[in-house]
Amino acid sequence: MPFHITGGKQPGTDDSTTSFDALNGDEDTIRLVDPAPDGGALVMTGDMEAGRPILPDHVPTKLERLNGSIKTRPLLDFNRWNGITLVPQAFKDILEELEPNTHQFFPMEYFEGSSKIGEGYLFIFCKRLDTLHDTACWPERDDQGFIRRPPRGEKVKIVFSKEKIAGHHAWVDKFNMGRRISDEFAARLQALNLTGLNYDPMQVA
Repeated sequence: MPFHITGGKQPGTDDSTTSFDALNGDEDTIRLVDPAPDGGALVMTGDMEAGRPILPDHVPTKLERLNGSIKTRPLLDFNRWNGITLVPQAFKDILEELEPNTHQFFPMEYFEGSSKIGEGYLFIFCKRLDTLHDTACWPERDDQGFIRRPPRGEKVKIVFSKEKIAGHHAWVDKFNMGRRISDEFAARLQALNLTGLNYDPMQVA
């Protein structure tokens, strides 16, 4: 089954890691390589979670951790900056083995004041796919591919297709946005007991 992942929070708690500010680069001018529409959710030119590669221009290389001391709140393996997942070397190594030369990893150094406290990567998903099941979702999908709005008080049933996700290990679904990884990738990450990554299993058929 696929998993939706979130980074920067200890599993089973509401205790998220402290926030980060960029020490260089210019986050407001980061742009996608290709913002062309593809029939899915609207692609914004500066959306780093659209499932598209970004231009390397203006991507920061140094982040400062705020609102907490490394002495009292250890740095997690997975963190977040501006909603984007910051990942450790182990994540990159495994995914590069599973899907070589597919996704973007921008080296990042973490600081507390003038002291370097760690390093990792800004991770950009570079697969944007339609992996929803064509008939098992409820309400049914409309002519464009989106799940229709449910009646008031009813919950949407989101089901992914085993056939469509076969062979993919990290992607953004263009009709149901979010960070998805395969069960194989999730199992290898979980075996390492890395901190700060949460896994939400998704239904498949």
